[in-house]
Amino acid sequence: MSTLAYAALTARREDSDPNTSSSSQSPGVSSYVDIFAALVPAEVLAANAAILTFTTMTTHSANGGPVTITNPDTLRIAFYALVIISAGLYIVAHWTHWDPLDFIRMLIPPLAFIGWTMVQQPTAFDTVYPGLAQANRLAIAVIGALILSGLAGLLAYRADQQVPKKTQAAVPTKKS
Repeated sequence: MSTLAYAALTARREDSDPNTSSSSQSPGVSSYVDIFAALVPAEVLAANAAILTFTTMTTHSANGGPVTITNPDTLRIAFYALVIISAGLYIVAHWTHWDPLDFIRMLIPPLAFIGWTMVQQPTAFDTVYPGLAQANRLAIAVIGALILSGLAGLLAYRADQQVPKKTQAAVPTKKS
């Protein structure tokens, strides 16, 4: 999916009447779509894949051969930049709807990106934490994905429950 799609889905849920964004009002899709969009930050995953093409080298053999990181400094910088960019994409796409829960929402795509780089090898994660054992990497990534998916689902539910800001502004306040 996309971090930009995640931000747009959240905005549409926030603009819908409470309890309607999964059915009768926009975006009209289940919160599972929000979870998927949050956990698959496609923009930075694609950038990571592109960067790997010029920072690694495959030694060719009959079985394909191992992949070697040839430019670890560039890959390390790219890792940190992509983490920041993934949060930035959410912020830019959702800025007009910002509320306190968005500080949590904006962290899900970068953490998901880190998880994706942990389960693949080699990736930019290898230049940041080269000594982390494969079993530890996988366990952290799987448990992290479960936590992030639950959190993204809960935040989608919260966005669906809230009264749209335009409605809040139209309600007159009682003066004493």
